[in-house]
Amino acid sequence: MRRKLLTLVIFIVFFWMWPYRLFTDKNNCYFWTLEKLITKGGKVKWYKSNLWYGYHCTWINRDGEEWEYTLQKTRKTTLWKVLWYNGSVRQIK
Repeated sequence: MRRKLLTLVIFIVFFWMWPYRLFTDKNNCYFWTLEKLITKGGKVKWYKSNLWYGYHCTWINRDGEEWEYTLQKTRKTTLWKVLWYNGSVRQIK
């Protein structure tokens, strides 16, 4: 329950931080997935994150392929490091 509450708070914070996304090349899994949903359609899949206490999301395109925007080679981290980062896109098989 605490994890879901934390994720809700993060969504509220991200809502107000969204304009920052227009001025940077940094991203996070939430905004990247939202941008893919708006521009290409598809679905979202939610996972308990292995990197921090909240949730991680991936985008599933219309062909059923699952993609994610993520940090590379990172172990457990803090919320501040996953707010905005230069990540990589990879397909999940």
